[in-house]
Amino acid sequence: MSPRIKYPSALRKYVDGHNLQDRLRSIVGLLGDDAQAVIEWATEEARRRRAEGEVDKSLPLGRVILDLLGEEAAIRLVQQNQARGRITTKDEVRRRTGQRIEMPVLYREAGLRHPQEARNLRHNMFHEAFTALILRLFPDVEMSVPKTGRGLTPDLIVTHKDPDWLISVEYKGYRSMTLLSESELLKGMRYQAEFGTAWLVTTTVKSVHELYGKTLRSEEIVKNGIERLTIISKRKAYTTEQRENRGIARKGITHLTKHRDERLRCRMISPDDLIESCRSGRPLKGLAITTGFEFIALLREQGLNQEADNALRVMKIPPDLLYSDSVTSVRLIE
Repeated sequence: MSPRIKYPSALRKYVDGHNLQDRLRSIVGLLGDDAQAVIEWATEEARRRRAEGEVDKSLPLGRVILDLLGEEAAIRLVQQNQARGRITTKDEVRRRTGQRIEMPVLYREAGLRHPQEARNLRHNMFHEAFTALILRLFPDVEMSVPKTGRGLTPDLIVTHKDPDWLISVEYKGYRSMTLLSESELLKGMRYQAEFGTAWLVTTTVKSVHELYGKTLRSEEIVKNGIERLTIISKRKAYTTEQRENRGIARKGITHLTKHRDERLRCRMISPDDLIESCRSGRPLKGLAITTGFEFIALLREQGLNQEADNALRVMKIPPDLLYSDSVTSVRLIE
């Protein structure tokens, strides 16, 4: 504890009793010149919250004060890192302040947008466009998110009754120049093996699937994918977009390496053939892939112009500038 700071006795007692001196020093360091004022505010606020029943009265007053100080320190940490061009991680927040806060929420409290929020918004804009398309193509289907217990969770399962059929759907709301890599092909192959029919839909216009012909083999996909993504992951990154693509490549390498021992075979089918086979009541077995402008065309053919415009925004606008007045980030924890 800094000798220049006057600490309330309740805080001193709690910190000494739980050996939290290092945590308090870290918090005070983040608060900087405002530390004394924040401590005085936190003390009064803790007393008010206990008196008004906003926190459990069985909690020691010192703990409530320390939590309030930690929350403010976490906000300062995010702001300081942002000023230096750094992203704050959950581990860093926990280590330096002791707080366990959902990062998108913390960023918002700091007056900033967390990168995850932009990704979630992008995903949800794509989700709304795609579900609108499905209901135009097949008005009497039901949609759900499955859980198989083996890490196989597509974004959507589309089911139809009388006749009974289902298809698994995975969509990737990337910017248009992002590569749809072998990692995503392998994911689609795994969904096809589990559910019979898989549809991989993306807003990117660059895809490697045309290099592999009508039959996909996981051994070839993994080998070529690791080689290709390793090159991308080692490129220098100067912009947010380049850093994002490098992160996508690294994640793809991890995914391919994890499933390199699987022996899968998968037939490629065209999206048009898939749609027609679903209308006839017998979806083709295989993997269909729809890239960005093909997806836009499908939306416009069905009269879904607003949804097509939203998908185009996902394709064109950098993630840190993406926003929507009509689509909320439903994955953002409130």
